[in-house]
Amino acid sequence: MENEPFLATQTRPHLQPILEVEEDPDVSSTHMNKSNSGLGGLHRCRTAPAMAVMRDLKPKTPQIPKPQSDDANFIVRQAIFLLFIYLSLGVLIYSFNKDNFSGVETHPVVDALYFCIVTMCTIGFGDITPLTPATKVFACVFVLVGFAFFHILLSGVVNYVLDLQENMILTGIKMNSKRQQGFSAGDCIVDVEKGRMRIRLKVGLALGVVVLSIGIGTLVLYFVEDLDWIDSFYLSVMSVTTVGYGDRAFKTLPGRLFAVVWLLFSTLMVARAFLYLVEARIDKRHRSIAKWVLSRDITVQDLLAADINNNGFISKSEYVIFKLKEMGKIGEKDILLICDHFSKLDRNNSGKITLPDL
Repeated sequence: MENEPFLATQTRPHLQPILEVEEDPDVSSTHMNKSNSGLGGLHRCRTAPAMAVMRDLKPKTPQIPKPQSDDANFIVRQAIFLLFIYLSLGVLIYSFNKDNFSGVETHPVVDALYFCIVTMCTIGFGDITPLTPATKVFACVFVLVGFAFFHILLSGVVNYVLDLQENMILTGIKMNSKRQQGFSAGDCIVDVEKGRMRIRLKVGLALGVVVLSIGIGTLVLYFVEDLDWIDSFYLSVMSVTTVGYGDRAFKTLPGRLFAVVWLLFSTLMVARAFLYLVEARIDKRHRSIAKWVLSRDITVQDLLAADINNNGFISKSEYVIFKLKEMGKIGEKDILLICDHFSKLDRNNSGKITLPDL
């Protein structure tokens, strides 16, 4: 542990007077001598090199700024702007080539928006299809661009909205918990240690979103498209899951107006809901592995594997690295990259990084 100052928890009280003098340059040398004499008669040797001041040290090379995640508001604005351009281009091309598409016509602009949304969401009902080579090439390019746009930008917007909703719920529960003492309903919703909603509640909300999306679609299809309950439920499920067999589709003007908005949001929300189910499964597996790693006893084989320095014992840092590797948090490649970077800083191969090395 002597070679690992970054893991030490002890403080050095004899440095406090020096730090205080450094903060106040007007302190006289007499006060400095009194402070040193109060530390047991310790004096600095006159031939010793001057102590480096941290704020006077300048990096030899300009520091690389830390990568910042995109601002959430910027992502929303960017997604709305690109969605507007994407739909406007699709409506413009469709409007000038509406005779080259087959299908039931209701209104040129509504049909164009409906075709663009169905294409972007990769549903493919088949009620509106291109006929000429030019429109088929347009459809191919449009679906490829729309597929990437749908799964990258709009998914980011949905994540932002869901995270914002979760933060609002957490903030409300924390405010209520401060007012009330003891057990509350918020304890079943929030994981206090991790500062987030419990994964089971997220799964429940995700399934609720799926049921709500399908239910709204079923009701609108029943009353607007004049389908029976079975066909309404069937078309609603095939739509939100982006299957789209093509035997049923939206044919009326009010139905396609509803589909333009409903398909865009329901398909995204349902996709995110199923992703929550996958995350819940992965999170459960990670928690079980971590529990097993921390509960089992260390063996001789573990000691030999964790002893990186081959000195016959395990230090605290070696034990932490060994357990993180067992949990799958880090890999051998990550450790080697960090070790290579440490070796570049430790030019003297002393096993330590000092101020002159920086």
